Amino acid sequence: MTDHLSAVFAMLGPGSRRFADPAAWERTEAGIGTELPGDYKEFVDEYAPIRLNGHLCFHHPATTRWNLLEEIRATEQAFREVDWDGLPHPETGADGSLIPALGTDFGFQVFLRRASRAPEWSVVVHNRDEGGYWEHPMGFAEWLHRQLLGEEVIHPNGTYFYPGPVRLEHLPMSAEDRRPAAWYGPDRGM
Repeated sequence: MTDHLSAVFAMLGPGSRRFADPAAWERTEAGIGTELPGDYKEFVDEYAPIRLNGHLCFHHPATTRWNLLEEIRATEQAFREVDWDGLPHPETGADGSLIPALGTDFGFQVFLRRASRAPEWSVVVHNRDEGGYWEHPMGFAEWLHRQLLGEEVIHPNGTYFYPGPVRLEHLPMSAEDRRPAAWYGPDRGM
């Protein structure tokens, strides 16, 4: 069985755990009313706030700028305010619904969802532009690993594969920090 979190870490290279803070996770989980999956928290602590391959954007609970709890609340508020006009859409919130996990710059929002009959999680991807959504019955680390490999885990018939090393870019932490330098993970042989 594949250890997907270790596979993701191997693809990205070492992170810095710049903002790792258990108290920040406790505040965030209290704020949303549920505990988040361990693989998601490990990834975020290792790398976030970060953008992968120029498209996947992750926030962190311990930062003022790019704050995960604020992003979760803003996304949930935006979903509540939308007139869905009959379009299929996911319900957000901690009561067995969806927790916003990351955003993309190509029109998709990625959520974490606790499975109804087990303590397992799944990943749900919502198309903000067209209203459709797809549930992937796998944990966060497996979903991210498969996404980085180019599998169709954003939406059916839609891959976002970037050959070569994964591009990483810390998100700017201040107004003066306009464009942080990007770097690349190890060669993936792809």
